[in-house]
Amino acid sequence: MTPRVPKKLDNDALWNYAARLLSGRALTIGELQKKLAARAILPADVDDVLSRLKQVQVLNDRVFADSYTTARRDGSGFGKARVLRELAHRQVPRLVAEAAVTTAYQDVDEVGHAVAFLKRKLRMADPAEHLRDPKHLQSAYRKLRYNGFSSNAAVKALRQFSSDADALEDEPEE
Repeated sequence: MTPRVPKKLDNDALWNYAARLLSGRALTIGELQKKLAARAILPADVDDVLSRLKQVQVLNDRVFADSYTTARRDGSGFGKARVLRELAHRQVPRLVAEAAVTTAYQDVDEVGHAVAFLKRKLRMADPAEHLRDPKHLQSAYRKLRYNGFSSNAAVKALRQFSSDADALEDEPEE
């Protein structure tokens, strides 16, 4: 069985393909460019479609980064570093991503945000009891670090549940 090769598209068909993609979910300029380049007959058509989408204000990385950052902060409860990492993966320019994250997290208490994240992830009546075990404490620390919280905020958040969290301060910063 031979793999299905997608049909190459001219300018008008590429425009319709881009509109269909964007109606499904928000994409960054980089993501859309990659998808369009794979289907375009002429590479110049990709630039034309992207510039037309920017002109009609359907495609804007700054707006995307702002809404994505807010959704990840409020919906998933992630920290700054995780959101920055995800925006970089989604091909948002670094300066645009940093500006969006800085704006979105400027009034957020990182320690309080980390505590809320931890309570939601642990889902137990007594997190302090669970975190008495050093393995669980280290696991919670790694979970906080992976999800974008600084080591300082992670340790301060864990201190609210366990006095052994001070030993985690000796962990090397990634």
